[in-house]
Amino acid sequence: MPMSDSLTEILALPSLSVIDGSDDVELARIRALVESSLPVGGRGELEWLLGRLLACDAPPTPKTLDLIGHSTGDTAMLSIGGWVVDATSSAVSAFFRELADQRVLPRLGVHAVRLIGSLTAETARGRLAIRALSGILGIPVWGARDLIHAGHFARDGYADARQDLLVSNRELERDILEERPSDLGALYVRALDLDALPAEVPAIDAPPWPELVATADQARALLAMVHRDEGVSIPGLLSMPHCEIALPSCERGAYHHAEVLLCCDYLRVYPEGRESPGILYPIVEPAAVRRLIARLAPRIRSADAWSGDHRPLHQGR
Repeated sequence: MPMSDSLTEILALPSLSVIDGSDDVELARIRALVESSLPVGGRGELEWLLGRLLACDAPPTPKTLDLIGHSTGDTAMLSIGGWVVDATSSAVSAFFRELADQRVLPRLGVHAVRLIGSLTAETARGRLAIRALSGILGIPVWGARDLIHAGHFARDGYADARQDLLVSNRELERDILEERPSDLGALYVRALDLDALPAEVPAIDAPPWPELVATADQARALLAMVHRDEGVSIPGLLSMPHCEIALPSCERGAYHHAEVLLCCDYLRVYPEGRESPGILYPIVEPAAVRRLIARLAPRIRSADAWSGDHRPLHQGR
């Protein structure tokens, strides 16, 4: 690891090149080429490095944070020291959310993050990671559309001349909007009407994600932040929920089921029952939904007891 004076000099460069320190021939070539490279062995060492950089107390100059490593063979998600940048992992999301909450990247002058590994923007899981991290960090995140190797690097980091191989979350979002509905998923013509959703008695078994209970007022606030006329069915989407929310129904002891997905970008409901793929509705203000979720009561672990306001939410519209 470079000394503090060297770290201060590195902080003045237009990019921070954080490279997987694994014993790998191609990665070793990249580390040898990039004179200012910062090798790390995983998430823990990355966290420690960011702390060291903050301790330099250097004036923040504009730069990118380049996370450089191989990508996983099946899903093409960036891997650094065995740590996979997988947006469906709550641990990964929590790490980047902590960076955002502590304003670590702005304090270092970082205005964009680049996931530089082969094809990190070419799979559904890879694109999900790019969009999710951008939503959490509030800055652009880039991935690679092609294979990446040592020839794409220079002494100062990733070569400017090969910027054409990278794509940002904004470009990916534009691509999605330009796709035909049949490519994106089946459009759901009915607007989100809470009273039309099945009312369910909560299951005793807990899912592997947080279960929360909304009051009637909280449920209204949540629905006010959803594009309720833009539902889409995506049968192949298997993303794990950020959390599950029980919304009050007219039937005492039963609730309408909703899931928040993809770092609070979407709300998923099941008008045809849990056996159906579910319908996704875009969330207008993900940050506001995250704040709302932080105020929701957790489920009480018993057969029939839930915390929260049991008043029905009449007429979800």
